[in-house]
Amino acid sequence: MSFISHLYFGELGEWCAERMPGTGEVAQRLAMETRGRPAVRPAGRVGRRHWAQVDRAFAVRTATLVQAAPPYSALYGLVRIGVAGRDWAHRQAGRYPTHIRLGAAERQRALDLRPTFTGWTDIAAEHGVNAYVAADGSAQYARFSYSAAEPVLDDLFDRIRAYFATHAPFGQVGAEKGLARLCWLLAMFAYVFRNDPIDQPFFGLFRERVPTVEELHGAADEAVVTELVELVRCLHTSGGLEEMRRLAGHPPPGRPWGIAWPMFGAHWDDNDILVGGPDGATLIDVTSVLKVNDARRSRRWIWRLVGSAWLDTADAYRIRNVAVYLARYGVLTAWPLADLVEELLGGEDPERARREFLDLVARLRDTAPAASP
Repeated sequence: MSFISHLYFGELGEWCAERMPGTGEVAQRLAMETRGRPAVRPAGRVGRRHWAQVDRAFAVRTATLVQAAPPYSALYGLVRIGVAGRDWAHRQAGRYPTHIRLGAAERQRALDLRPTFTGWTDIAAEHGVNAYVAADGSAQYARFSYSAAEPVLDDLFDRIRAYFATHAPFGQVGAEKGLARLCWLLAMFAYVFRNDPIDQPFFGLFRERVPTVEELHGAADEAVVTELVELVRCLHTSGGLEEMRRLAGHPPPGRPWGIAWPMFGAHWDDNDILVGGPDGATLIDVTSVLKVNDARRSRRWIWRLVGSAWLDTADAYRIRNVAVYLARYGVLTAWPLADLVEELLGGEDPERARREFLDLVARLRDTAPAASP
């Protein structure tokens, strides 16, 4: 089981429920923040797949507002299903602005290197891309075998980087309809990092032959694209983007706001962004759910944010605040980490609680069976 699985369905969640009695009140206040606010909704009737695609694609868009980093999960996903190889993924990661200044040796394993505020984290041992390939470099979970797809994907990713560099300045609304299509594509690739491509009709494009860049670009779901544009508009008009700018310390134009998809132990969440300010950084969970009054769901958001901050034992990300951004309502709720922990624990010693939490995480990791890719 992963950190998230333990937190949502296992011992870590049980520990949080027992040791954080103040969670219910915090979750209730979070839900109340949306009262009386209009929500961004689909234009028509949609299925579960639509909601999930919007959530993933909007998370990609918010990450690009913060940092020009490789789309880690998308690259992992393409390797995992055999559409592209490990070396190709490393080369692609090394072409992103965050990684392009690495030395030649580091760029050869760029996908396993993640930037922090204090340097670099090498995740090869914990969760490197090698976990998804055999000794000969072939995918261990192969669903496709089109090595000829790499030139097409090279072209696609070159175009994606160029489009974002031109049309998506840090912290600014850009050419959102075009950006939405690209975010949808990256979200689809990221989906197969943890899921089977057979669940998504999009991957039927790869079954008979290698699709063209134009076919991949044209496959974007128009309803999802339209909704993504509306969510970005809501981020801007609600003041949510300006509040993120404040939390980031009002960085000047052209400077990254923080870190996209920070890494905690062997885990990263595609909905996480980190914005850095003069008094530390704020870890933000970006969610596009509509029903925010589900206590079970909201308490998991809170526990995951606190748990992730606690896992940063080296203080590499300088997390001093945590926040939830409710994208359909344009509501950003932030807490100083120390204050939130104190309220959740109901007066218990925060340092003692953190040690217990980390000890439990270590025990669960040590007793876990070897994961199969």
